[in-house]
Amino acid sequence: MKRKLGAVLLLCSALLCGGCKDPYGSCEKAALDIGNGIAAGMKTVDQLRVQGLISVQEETNVLGYLEFANKGNGAFGACVQSAHTSGSKAGAYTACAQTFSAALIHVNNPQAQQDVQVIVNGVNTGITALLSGLGGA
Repeated sequence: MKRKLGAVLLLCSALLCGGCKDPYGSCEKAALDIGNGIAAGMKTVDQLRVQGLISVQEETNVLGYLEFANKGNGAFGACVQSAHTSGSKAGAYTACAQTFSAALIHVNNPQAQQDVQVIVNGVNTGITALLSGLGGA
C-alpha cells in the first residue's frame, strides 16, 4: 500500500511542480491514478484489519481519511472538467489542484471555510517545509 500511495503522491507532486504540455490530460490522469490509489488503499486497510494487524478503530480512522481524500479527488476531477469545458483559462488547472486541498476539510460557512483553509494550508506548508528540510535524512 505504501508503494502505491507513494507513487500516486510522487505523480501528483510532479504534476504540480512542473509545467505541463497537456494540463487537462495530465490532470485527468492524476485524478484517475489518485482514485485508483485510494481504492487500493481502502482494500488494503480492510485486509490489514481482517488479518488482525490493525484494530477496527484504526481501520475506521484510516478509511475516514481516505474518504476525505476521495471527496477531494472528486472535486478536483469536476473542476478539471469544468476548466476544460470553459476553455482552459490561464491558472484554471492550478486552481483545480487547490480545490482538491480545500475539499479535504470543508465547513458550510464561507467565512469559516476561508479560516479553516488558512489553517490547513499552514499545516500543509509546515509539513512540506519539514520534509524538504530533512532532505531524506
